[in-house]
Amino acid sequence: MKSYRPRYWIICSAFAIAAATTATANAQDSLQSVKELYASAAYEDALSAVGKIDGGAAPSLEAEQYRVFCLVALGRMDEAAQAVEEVLNINPEYRPDAAQASPRIQSLFSEVRRRIGPALVKRMYQQGRAAMDRKDREAAIGQFEAMLRIANDADVRSDPSVSELKELGSGFLELSKTLPAKPKPADPAPANTVAARPSVIVPPTAIQQKLPPWVPDPVSRATEFRGAVRVQISAEGKVTNAEIIKSVHPAYDQSLLRAARGWLYEPAKKDGVAIPSEKTVEVAVTPPAPQKGEDDSEDKSLLN
Repeated sequence: MKSYRPRYWIICSAFAIAAATTATANAQDSLQSVKELYASAAYEDALSAVGKIDGGAAPSLEAEQYRVFCLVALGRMDEAAQAVEEVLNINPEYRPDAAQASPRIQSLFSEVRRRIGPALVKRMYQQGRAAMDRKDREAAIGQFEAMLRIANDADVRSDPSVSELKELGSGFLELSKTLPAKPKPADPAPANTVAARPSVIVPPTAIQQKLPPWVPDPVSRATEFRGAVRVQISAEGKVTNAEIIKSVHPAYDQSLLRAARGWLYEPAKKDGVAIPSEKTVEVAVTPPAPQKGEDDSEDKSLLN
């Protein structure tokens, strides 16, 4: 079957100037393992891997989303609904990425949001009132604004209790705005020292960043697909970790990851010293019309 040349654009993201902690690296590796297991339909193994992720003080919403995905795929809908409830309790405004979540999963989120939405609105209203009692203007405004966004959600707004709380919340939001703002801390007196020279940071540049060939099925042959992969680059210019942050195509993502782990770079530098960094590479696979004398096996790239 004829292969098509992928094209890609590169975006340099914020550098990880300081080396990531071991716990963070382990969490990233574990989440990537969950994604790969899920993509290979190993749902039980992926679910087990989700349970092993140590998210620290704040649970990983992305990991919890994959817990829902796995439970739905396994037909364990009661547990999936409970997992969705936990996600919404952490972040009431959370919605799964439509590019990753099936209509069935999106419908499940809507059902659970409709069921627990009134309780979430009430909780946020109470938190807003508590912030007002503390005279914390910014916290009160933030709570009431978030509460009103949930109260106006299509899955929630039809509940009678929500309508009443919405009216109260709107009134208290306006009252919150009349609270005095916290005074800004005074600028410290200038020290009698010479200001430090700002550091000069040079981003990494690709030495070898070849993409795997794209061999589409008949249905996908005439369509362009776009996605992105993020790579962690060591001070030696080697890729230490790669993860798909936006799927290009289910049939292409794993080969893209394997290729990305072998890419080489001139490492990023801070004041002339090589440092670890990260880079996000946006990838587009498209079936261009063949041109006479053109070698289809050659990868060409466009860099921004």
